[in-house]
Amino acid sequence: MRYGNIEFRWSEQNQSHELVKWQGISACYVIAFFDKGKEHYNMRTIGERFFEDDNAWLVGKHALSFLNHCFEDEISNE
Repeated sequence: MRYGNIEFRWSEQNQSHELVKWQGISACYVIAFFDKGKEHYNMRTIGERFFEDDNAWLVGKHALSFLNHCFEDEISNE
């Protein structure tokens, strides 16, 4: 999922979901990670990077909601 220059994605390299901020076509950097906890997902921001772009809040909010919904589905299917 991408909105503006903020993208929510799965990272094979980091083995986690993350938010990245794109700079142009080929350069990006991580602004937040999503960690799976015992009861839900948590979002860890990288310094103040998350607050550099207004779109980060919007994408992060929807990404966290999506991951927690998936988590609840996993729990109910066990």
